Amino acid sequence: MGDVNILFIEVLICLIVIGICTGFASGLLGVGGGFILTPTLFFLMMGNNVDSVSALKISLGTSLAIMSPVAVFSSYNHYKNSKFDIKLGLMLGCFGLIGGLIGGSVAVNSNSEVLRSILGVVLIVISLNMFFKKQKSQRKMINEDLKLDLKNYFMGGILGLGIGFLSGLFSIGGGIFIIPILTLFLELDMIEAIKTSTIFISITAIGGLIPYLLTNVNTDLVPFLIGYVDIFYLLVVLSFSIPTSYFGVNLTYKINEKLLKKILALIIIFMSLKLIFS
Repeated sequence: MGDVNILFIEVLICLIVIGICTGFASGLLGVGGGFILTPTLFFLMMGNNVDSVSALKISLGTSLAIMSPVAVFSSYNHYKNSKFDIKLGLMLGCFGLIGGLIGGSVAVNSNSEVLRSILGVVLIVISLNMFFKKQKSQRKMINEDLKLDLKNYFMGGILGLGIGFLSGLFSIGGGIFIIPILTLFLELDMIEAIKTSTIFISITAIGGLIPYLLTNVNTDLVPFLIGYVDIFYLLVVLSFSIPTSYFGVNLTYKINEKLLKKILALIIIFMSLKLIFS
């Protein structure tokens, strides 16, 4: 009994730390936090003697369930700090939800090792471009330059579907993909891209989550499951990630934009290597 209590306390402490890191990263960088959530939750599951296949899918499903609420609060705090046009994020997010639903369905029912490797290489190229590319003197702002006409809706639809699919497939939020695209190709300001990303993630993660919720899971080792979502892990992590996202958002406006970009580029490189060698 004593060993069980000690194990519970250790898991609880780990979940609290995970929640703090996830919330801070989501607020600061506009990423979902899946690069923190998925591997750490996976190792916690494995530590509780859950088989590797179930542990991976539960960690993926639980990560997606955590991302959306945290992204909503991050987006709200960004809006309070600096009013911004939410149309682009909503448009991308709605298409991303559909892509996330497809990607989550594929992830639940298949193995995608080849795609992981290809995606990892592409992300390394993008992140190195972000890290070394010089910032232009003027960046497009959503309110000023980006007109959402029929052509942009079509391109945004393709972009949202693609990023949503990858987000649902790998349960890593979507910010890792969308921020480099917004800054490099649409030439948005880094802060604008982060704001847009939080809206995108809050919608897209729902699409990826649905297949995990609807799947029947047979394991007695995880008592609080709905589909592939661990409700206990979810509630504990959210209790700490939502409040700490506030501090991440506030820090976004105090850090040099070039530094933000380099931090995100390094995280993407880390994620890329994880995708290739996992």
